[in-house]
Amino acid sequence: MTSCASDTQASPETSQIVPLSRKPASSEAFVSRPENTGKTACIRTFGCQMNVHDSDRMRRMILDAGYSEVQTYEEADLVILNTCYVRENAVNRIKGHLGELGRLKREGRVKKVALTGCIGASEESRELERQYAIDLVLGTHNTYELAEFVGLPTMQETHTPELPGTIGEHSAFVTIMTGCNYQCSYCVVPSVRGRMICRPLENIVEEIERLVEGGTSYITLLGQTVDAWREKGKRFCDLLERVSEVAPRVWFTTSHPSNMEDRTLRLIGERENIVKRLHLPVQSGSDRMLKIMHRGYKSDRYRRKVEVFRKEVPDGTLSTDIIVGHPQETEEDHRETLRLIEDCGFDSAYVFKFSPRRGTEAIKMEGAVPEDVVQKRFMEVLRSIERNAFERNQKKIGSEEEIYIRHPRNDEGVAIGETWSGHAVHVNTNASPGDYVRARIDSAGPHVLYARNSA
Repeated sequence: MTSCASDTQASPETSQIVPLSRKPASSEAFVSRPENTGKTACIRTFGCQMNVHDSDRMRRMILDAGYSEVQTYEEADLVILNTCYVRENAVNRIKGHLGELGRLKREGRVKKVALTGCIGASEESRELERQYAIDLVLGTHNTYELAEFVGLPTMQETHTPELPGTIGEHSAFVTIMTGCNYQCSYCVVPSVRGRMICRPLENIVEEIERLVEGGTSYITLLGQTVDAWREKGKRFCDLLERVSEVAPRVWFTTSHPSNMEDRTLRLIGERENIVKRLHLPVQSGSDRMLKIMHRGYKSDRYRRKVEVFRKEVPDGTLSTDIIVGHPQETEEDHRETLRLIEDCGFDSAYVFKFSPRRGTEAIKMEGAVPEDVVQKRFMEVLRSIERNAFERNQKKIGSEEEIYIRHPRNDEGVAIGETWSGHAVHVNTNASPGDYVRARIDSAGPHVLYARNSA
């Protein structure tokens, strides 16, 4: 897991702590753990928030089995690598870790290694299992088998398990659906996470109520295409509205433009406790490329969604995903993407170079884009995104913001927080994660705001 950090100079002044408007009730839901068995385990997580959530579930299993969690491989009897398969460099990175773990096993310093997550669900996992003598390989739908592996009674679990969230944490991910019914040309998700399966609304709400009672103040709804959630005529907006009545602070990711309804965008603007940040991946600004990618919409439809969001949530932040160098992408396609970036004025974006993946349509496509061209286009997209983001962030200077603290202060006294508009903020404060502070924005870069003085 990587940590968020940035070089910043900050004054020693601290911000004013603001009490939660809805203080969670005390909880009796803390689970008692068995006596320590003397065994240790290290979980290393790679990839998206879905993987982070899956690691939380596996962490509860190893703790229930009497393991102690440690932070380094050298201290661990069992190492679990929970992996991402979206890009080739993710697989190469895992191979490096597996090589190191193989050495530690030969030296007797690590006893067992488990490979889980999206790589575990791929065809390539069997090759890795043989090459690196992995003890357990699990995909994304059978993580429950880890329970028996660590000595717990055999568990049975559906694709959307009803395991409770981590009680007592200030923030929590709640999975509302798994899998994806789209067949984007470049994406391995349908092959490693399967078709879409949605959890029942009442089941989701009950889990969130337990989390809030246990002290959780920030709920993030998760799904591969989170806004595709459906149940008996109810749609994602109905679920989001219900959750906003229960949780003090709510966000969701990741959305698909084809599923995003105007009424959901209006609800974000209307409900004070929904974070005003929308992550809406576009991937390309070219209609020709969107068709090749099987995205299911045209660029003008995407622009209209953005117009509605800007109208209904004028202070909100908009982020996206963009793929550069997909097979058959021309210079004109690239220029169309740059035009869409200017039109939408994204506050941030995840920009990726195309990565061929086994089991996807794109790996067999002709018309590969030369690497030097891909790099050039990548830098142009990145510069355009950062220029727009910097201009928009500069407008926040001087504003007074209520900031939710996500990560505690570092050695320089700077904590990482988030405004209600979804901006990341570095702020001087002694406040703990889960607290709110009020502070004035003193300066801004393309990726983060800086609050150096108390409001």
